[in-house]
Amino acid sequence: MPFPGVATFYRALHAGLPGQPGNPLFFVSNGPWNLYDVLLEFLHLQGIPPGPVLLRNWGVYPHEFLPTESRAYKLAQIRPILETYPDLPFILVGDSGEEDPEIYAHVVAENRDRILAVYIRDVVPDADPAVIEALAKQVSAAGSTLILARDSLVMAQHAAEQGWIAADSLPAIKAEVFGL
Repeated sequence: MPFPGVATFYRALHAGLPGQPGNPLFFVSNGPWNLYDVLLEFLHLQGIPPGPVLLRNWGVYPHEFLPTESRAYKLAQIRPILETYPDLPFILVGDSGEEDPEIYAHVVAENRDRILAVYIRDVVPDADPAVIEALAKQVSAAGSTLILARDSLVMAQHAAEQGWIAADSLPAIKAEVFGL
């Protein structure tokens, strides 16, 4: 199951504002390619809008048994997307479970004024807050915002305040997050 509110938040991001063209979604994961069909079906069943799903090859390599370096992999997937759409601003959504905050801070530094916001779901509640605070300062200095949130509503409220999603999507996200 996805976190409550994720599907509705992603639909709101995909839809954008009324009267404007929708926004593409790209999914970059460290998950293995052999889960591609399962992941696509999961996204479909959850009502998450479609978009390219970039997964990685898992296998036995001379230098490692399974892939361990997520930073290099994710950067290698994100950079071509940004290069393919040079005039498109992006919002990056990830979680605090691996290296998404560090990876996305690096992407923001490389692409000043292209990354509108970085939304990080806090899935490691006992993590050192100083690490995220330092990354948030780096992201801010590069012209963007890093939001660490326990739920999708906080991210959606920020996106609505910035005019990136329709405010009328917030009640549905709130209902999902709080099980109303």
